[in-house]
Amino acid sequence: MRAAVMWGPGKPFEVQEIDVAAPAPGQVAVDLHTCGVCASDLSLTTAFGQPTPVVLGHEGAGVVSAIGDGVDTIDVGAHVVLVWVPPCGKCAPCRRGDDYLCANRRSSADKRAGKGAAWASPLSVGGTTIHQGMATSTFAQRTVVPANAVVRIDDDVPFPVAAMMGCAVPTGVGAALRSAHVQPGDDVAVIGCGAVGLNAVMGAVVAGAARVVAIDPMPERRALAIEVGATEGVAPDGLAELSGLDVVIDAVGAPTTVAGAWKAVRRGGTVTVVGAGRPDQTVEINAYELFHDDKKLTGSFHGGISMHRDLPMLVGLWRAGRLPVEKLITGTADLSEINEVVAKQQSGEALRIVLTTQP
Repeated sequence: MRAAVMWGPGKPFEVQEIDVAAPAPGQVAVDLHTCGVCASDLSLTTAFGQPTPVVLGHEGAGVVSAIGDGVDTIDVGAHVVLVWVPPCGKCAPCRRGDDYLCANRRSSADKRAGKGAAWASPLSVGGTTIHQGMATSTFAQRTVVPANAVVRIDDDVPFPVAAMMGCAVPTGVGAALRSAHVQPGDDVAVIGCGAVGLNAVMGAVVAGAARVVAIDPMPERRALAIEVGATEGVAPDGLAELSGLDVVIDAVGAPTTVAGAWKAVRRGGTVTVVGAGRPDQTVEINAYELFHDDKKLTGSFHGGISMHRDLPMLVGLWRAGRLPVEKLITGTADLSEINEVVAKQQSGEALRIVLTTQP
């Protein structure tokens, strides 16, 4: 099968033929039709220690093509979205309904962290094992994952939209609905209008926010934010002029943006950080101000979304026209063009180009 392999940290992708094993007991094979290139995919090998060679990608959709022994939760032919935090259903977070925080989530970093051997990757080329990035590896024509790492999606949902439902939509919309708990009438700002930030804008609109301020350096993205429901768009230097907001959602996650968000919220307001900050970065908050102003600073991992529970809700909002996901898709391109797609997205020329993987 074709896959985009990264042979060294931060190196360009090489689209080539690799081998993929058949699904073992408890696993399923998915023939991927579309995948999105998320910014976090591109920093895994350089900032977060993902070993190489690796097939990256965690935002994808396709059709189940084979199932291993013991799988009775999904059938061959089902349209599915990949779940990069597959819930075990048994740990404390899963039992309390926070399965996006599953304590038994598999990670290629487990072995390095002393948590035991990593799972056996199903990917290889010429006898060399290829790491399975995010335990999903959606930059390929096929992937093999545990059965709980896929969730059924209606057949009529276009594959490009379905791929966005794998990360950008739940992470952004969930940041507003689940993590920040935006309420009707709230004044909200969203910092960073990439795919996740724009979904946070749409989530705030769905929640009934009265004012939604989109903050981004690119005029085109501010304009798109207004098109999908923001009431106004401002450049980053305008953040310092904002105050008294009920909620600020930071889709960048840099110390400067978190600090700016903290200043912009009212007493009792909420700052929710959904942008993936760097491991070596620290945010300083004045201890007295934290106490006196009763502000809340929250993280938002995967938007606080349970894919198995919440995907039907997200699809329902899309069907109703309240989540116009198609407006966030700049276009599609073949997997072979992945390096060009990465360049366009990183430069800001494109917001999200969905890759197609099948002939």
